[in-house]
Amino acid sequence: MSPNCTSFRSVNNTRIERLWYDVTHAFGHKWKLFFIDLEVNHGLNPSIPVHIWLLHHLFLRYIDEDAQEWSEAWNAHDLHIRGERTRSPRDIFLFSMIQDGPRGLERILEPAEESLEDPTTYGIDWDVMDDPALMCHHLMQNPDEWRDHNPFAPGVEDLSNVPCEPPNCPFSPVQVAHLDQQLSAAVDTSSRSMQVHKLVWQEAFRICNVFYE
Repeated sequence: MSPNCTSFRSVNNTRIERLWYDVTHAFGHKWKLFFIDLEVNHGLNPSIPVHIWLLHHLFLRYIDEDAQEWSEAWNAHDLHIRGERTRSPRDIFLFSMIQDGPRGLERILEPAEESLEDPTTYGIDWDVMDDPALMCHHLMQNPDEWRDHNPFAPGVEDLSNVPCEPPNCPFSPVQVAHLDQQLSAAVDTSSRSMQVHKLVWQEAFRICNVFYE
């Protein structure tokens, strides 16, 4: 890290932490509990790449659908901004396009100069700081940043590194087609019910096991 850079705790990005809180409570927690249930009761081993591939194959599109639906709802919901009228994120974006002109990759402007009296407070959403539920969620998700033995620690020493290498498909195209065909015949694979998703996993797990016999 450059000596001119300042290390901040993630509390300096409480806006995105607030967004993660909303995502978790909207649909993320549901999927977390589902995967834990598969691991505890239905054979999922997250350390086996083939199992991760099967999760992706079976459920990634449904997670994406949940995320898209939540995004549409969030972009349309009302934001209460101090000193301004209530507006939705989509409304803010569209009126900004009219007022400031279109923005995108083809037109990258230099960011405006900002005068910061205290850089350590940059990015902090004080409404979030005053919300016990949001801060509880923040502290639970960032335990390493709050050292009980040293309350004067300046911040994070190491940035998080979360590698996400997609697992390779272990089966031939013919086997994958057979898996999908057998699943469609046995379970309603179009359902978005978590209970039906569990049945899909159980049946897919059984079929994949047959491939190795």
